[in-house]
Amino acid sequence: MALVQSSSGAAYGWRARIGLVQSGPLAENNPYEFYLMAPPGVTIVITQLGRPEIRGQPFHVAMDYLEEGIGRLVAGHVDAIIQAGTPHIAGKGWGFEDKLRARVARLANCPFITDIGSSMRAMQLLGLRRIAMLTPFDEQTHQDITAYIKNAQIEVVCAMSLLRPGAQRERLFAAPLGAIYRGAREVFKSAPGADGIWITGAAMPSVGAIQNLEDDLGVPVVTSMQAMAWGALRAVGIGDKINGYGKLWRDW
Repeated sequence: MALVQSSSGAAYGWRARIGLVQSGPLAENNPYEFYLMAPPGVTIVITQLGRPEIRGQPFHVAMDYLEEGIGRLVAGHVDAIIQAGTPHIAGKGWGFEDKLRARVARLANCPFITDIGSSMRAMQLLGLRRIAMLTPFDEQTHQDITAYIKNAQIEVVCAMSLLRPGAQRERLFAAPLGAIYRGAREVFKSAPGADGIWITGAAMPSVGAIQNLEDDLGVPVVTSMQAMAWGALRAVGIGDKINGYGKLWRDW
């Protein structure tokens, strides 16, 4: 039987190969959610930092080792690179994203998309200025993220975490979509005047609930994985309009 070859490029990433750097040792929801949204001819290439010394440390410590992941993705000939994790940048304060971009530019000659940067850009395009935020993070991380995005003229009206005292954050990576849906509804209803919802924490499932939330609540919803995938595809010139994953994919 003759093999069927793709029209050009890599077997499945003949339109684009998108690299993703994760700070943690596991990758479950990120690739699954990427492929839910990605159009044909686009693939994701994942590398994890996963260093033992990162565990138990503040999120931003992982960025000290970012070059290791970038180097692996460059060697894999990706067309764009995504950095997953909002607290990893927010914890270092406004301006750190620019410093990170400069570091990456020394190694990679391709677009670099950050979790928090793509989320802020998405919220700005959708006209969101007062948001309800759902996360898997603690209160200090909420404060860091809130202070960071305030510099982009985005106010967090109310923040809620699905992380319960004494629970392991990793358990939320396998949380049912119903829990994310109900949590987003709850935090939105607790945020008077909010004009949208941001679900951040890319390792936590979210994209499967976006369309139902928008339909039921009547406001745009941005999630980390949605914004990163959208930002990467738009950065490499792929403008497919994707249905079922929110206003962001349909309108921008």
